Amino acid sequence: MSCCDAGGEDTARGSILYSILRGAHCPQQCVEAATAHRLCSCAPDRAKLVVTRAPQIVFKAASEVLLKTFRFVKNVPCFRGLPAEDQLRLVRNSWAPLLVLGMVQDAVDFDTVETQRHSLLHRILTHAPTQIQDPGVPVKDVEGIQMFLVKCRGLRISVKEYAFLKGAILFSPVTELECREYIHALQREAERALYELVRTVHRGSRLRAVLNTLRATDPDAVAGLFFRPVTGTSSTDEHVLAMFYGQWGDRDKRTSHVLI
Repeated sequence: MSCCDAGGEDTARGSILYSILRGAHCPQQCVEAATAHRLCSCAPDRAKLVVTRAPQIVFKAASEVLLKTFRFVKNVPCFRGLPAEDQLRLVRNSWAPLLVLGMVQDAVDFDTVETQRHSLLHRILTHAPTQIQDPGVPVKDVEGIQMFLVKCRGLRISVKEYAFLKGAILFSPVTELECREYIHALQREAERALYELVRTVHRGSRLRAVLNTLRATDPDAVAGLFFRPVTGTSSTDEHVLAMFYGQWGDRDKRTSHVLI
């Protein structure tokens, strides 16, 4: 058990913040307890956050990747034939891993800088607003995304493999789908076609690992890294859907290699 786990409710009741909120004087033992917490070896990792070094540039690059991905998605006949509500649910469920995969394909990179989330105590003492702009993404999540991008580029994934990976991610049978069984069958077909395409068991295993990692992608981390610094804390979903629906009338499309 780490030192952060010790003390439980008693530690919380004896904290500096608790005393300020209760209007009480902070005894010396509270100061000592707070100091010990700051020195805890697990505290820095929990508080360390990062943001992209050039938010506007990264936002534009990520948006262009997602637009390109949506053009591909809407060229898939099986997707176009689904009810509108099912299309919406699939897009909301899959946009984040599809974006990460698209960044691999288009070789999009980004740099980050460390930031720091100000505590509630800091905001009280400095009279700062309690609702502040999204301060960043945990460094562990960002490092995971960056490592994934590097590893995938080393695999030299082919155009056809990208297409099947996108299909397997897009057609995930989330809840409340009208055509759930059909969509599940499309997912199985995309995976089957992917593994039939590769010539060795080793490569098939590596692509399966790619697929599993994509399915575990945290949409909140992706949004916080690429979109929220520009769109704000509550409009990522609107931004994603605006890009998706805004492309329906676009005639200037490149024909995707539809393999599903």
